[in-house]
Amino acid sequence: MLEIVWHPHAADIPDAVWKDCFAPPHEGLFWFQALEAAGMREFAFHFGLLREAQSTIGIVPAFVFDLPPDLVLPDSAARIASFLRRSPLRKLSRIRTFFIGNVAGEEGHIGLKEGYALPDVAAFVHAAARRQASQAKAALLVWKDFPECDRAALDALAEKNGVFRMPSYPGSSIPLLPGGFEACLKAMPAQHRHKMRKRMRTGATVLPMTSSVLERPSDAELGEIFALYEQTYARGTTKFEHLTPDFFARIAGFEGARFVVQRHPESGRTLAFMLLFDLGERVINQFIGIDYKATQGAFAYFRLFAAAYDWACTTDARVMQSGQTGYMAKLESGHTLVPLWNYGEHRNSAVNAIFRRVAGRITWETLDDQLREWLLAHPEALPHPNSAQN
Repeated sequence: MLEIVWHPHAADIPDAVWKDCFAPPHEGLFWFQALEAAGMREFAFHFGLLREAQSTIGIVPAFVFDLPPDLVLPDSAARIASFLRRSPLRKLSRIRTFFIGNVAGEEGHIGLKEGYALPDVAAFVHAAARRQASQAKAALLVWKDFPECDRAALDALAEKNGVFRMPSYPGSSIPLLPGGFEACLKAMPAQHRHKMRKRMRTGATVLPMTSSVLERPSDAELGEIFALYEQTYARGTTKFEHLTPDFFARIAGFEGARFVVQRHPESGRTLAFMLLFDLGERVINQFIGIDYKATQGAFAYFRLFAAAYDWACTTDARVMQSGQTGYMAKLESGHTLVPLWNYGEHRNSAVNAIFRRVAGRITWETLDDQLREWLLAHPEALPHPNSAQN
């Protein structure tokens, strides 16, 4: 009774269906249209319209990307992939992959109308995605960054197919407390609180900055914002998508988007920004950018986060989610880690068996050096995602 029709553009699916299937707190039509507007040619988008007996029941966002495996492989396997990338066999260093999920969003999600749940459709979606992946000449199929609440449905899928599971880069979140950042500080352990207060005082002495919250920035302001994003992107060790000025121009039109910016008090020059989305019960901290040379020694990230937290506390949201990577600063500012999971299947059964074995060796520690460092110092403080591996 189920069928799925794939479309190349988010606008090919009626707005009303998007509102039903991707309502807040999920990133919806505004997000996918901004990604398309970015013109990132390395990604080919697919939007599956899911039907049951001619009635629309859901949307399956997906995309095709040539994945560099060293993004997720343990160090030993990553070195092999890195060598291939520099050799005449460099084509083998990337795997054409069909992803179910979101290019750069907070988590993977299949939007379903009320009355339907992921266990009802997971097996069908997986089979349909296999066929679409084959048409796209993608050897690997991956459910990307799905949250813990979807794990039971996807574990059941893995038990009946050749699907393997592995932890992804975890997300991060922090509760929004009445009283803003001052209340956040008071909720921290004393040692962390004193360290954070010292950073804020020192930073203000080294470099005074003014903070403001922008809705629909001007073209000139967006130009400064993008230049700061580029600085932060260049410093990143884990890179997936590379956004463009067109993305920021499009996303600035979303009514729930706010840019928290910090400027030099005399010149007015923008020194740091954080892009936030107000999505009802949660605020998402999506991207940041910092002028690292101009703000050296000023603890710009922590001051930017404090301003963003204060604004987020003026909304109806109960939690602020800050995404993946850059973990040390997030953990020191009070965030906790949010497990996310990848489920994959390679169409070649022998290669799939190898992937399954490699997936069993992937942990948070192998994914990110900052996570490894934090877990060594705080082994009792954080949940470990790698229990009950398939």
